[in-house]
Amino acid sequence: MSRLHCRSHPGREHRCPQQKPARPFRQRALHECAAIAAALSSASDPHPAIHSARKAIRRLRSLLALLEHAALDVEAADLGLKRLGDGLSRLRDAHVVVEVARQLQERVADPRWNGVIRMLVLRREGLLQATLQRDPGFARRLRVLAAVQQQLAVQPWHQLRRGPLRQNLERSWRRVDKAAARAKRDGGAAAVHRWRRRVRRLRMQLDIACDLQLHVSHSRSLHASGHRYKALHRLSDELGRQQDLRLLRNLVRAMPASDGKRSVMQQINGEVAPD
Repeated sequence: MSRLHCRSHPGREHRCPQQKPARPFRQRALHECAAIAAALSSASDPHPAIHSARKAIRRLRSLLALLEHAALDVEAADLGLKRLGDGLSRLRDAHVVVEVARQLQERVADPRWNGVIRMLVLRREGLLQATLQRDPGFARRLRVLAAVQQQLAVQPWHQLRRGPLRQNLERSWRRVDKAAARAKRDGGAAAVHRWRRRVRRLRMQLDIACDLQLHVSHSRSLHASGHRYKALHRLSDELGRQQDLRLLRNLVRAMPASDGKRSVMQQINGEVAPD
């Protein structure tokens, strides 16, 4: 039996007892649906809530990817989630660039960031208001989510077996290795973006594998110290940060010329890894 270094027990290794995967996987899927609904229904602070909804969508889609060829038909649910996530991506990105800009300003204490951040905040608010005018209260999106939840609730979860789940996790490892090789070979933005997405999905699937006690094969077992697991998280975080910095750079680059723009661009370029 292989072992997993779980986040809930940092720095130590433990054996996970065998359990049938049906009930925990079903509960996890429906729990993520509830998390998405709660985030989209939040009116007090919509921007972080939208970011949280996107994260929950990615977690759920990562779980559904583990179910491929596993006696369940989740293709329609996954497609609904993909459309839901894609429809929130501009709102998420608009919020994240504001946060990244504020972090950079805080680090250097440069007042020339003020005008840039003000424009980014106005853009973020404008995108949110335009979206809510078309879909008040995210009601249409919540209906899509309700349909996804119903599709998942009626799946024959009792037929779920561990073999296909492990095989799909192995497949995610291979896809990450392949994407990494391609990104390092040609270095293009599309290749790096694909690598980032696959690393993020594998990271989430490993979290799920640990939380739901899904054993992985010895060839891909995590080190007792958790070094490989932690390295994957660090890689995912860094690739995501670089993507957000590039989004910020593109937006600032398109802004009208100003006294502070050149300095701000220099600071952003100092943070972005070479293309």
